[in-house]
Amino acid sequence: MAVSKKDEIKYININELQANISKIIKEVKSGCIYKAVRYSEPVAVILSDKKYEKIMASLNELRAACRSCVLYVKKTRREK
Repeated sequence: MAVSKKDEIKYININELQANISKIIKEVKSGCIYKAVRYSEPVAVILSDKKYEKIMASLNELRAACRSCVLYVKKTRREK
């Protein structure tokens, strides 16, 4: 999945996030992604619900594919 300029991750410290939460939420809704940082350590990622749901759907597809692979390997081992 290619990352567009809109999907570029922006870093923001917690104090700035608290002071500008409404603005940040509007930006997130339009496609921006933020990584919240506290004491130079990333602590959270803020992204739109739409992006989150897309990521979760992809994760579920990968899980299903992995299960299929594992079952295939188990089956072929039994046949040997």
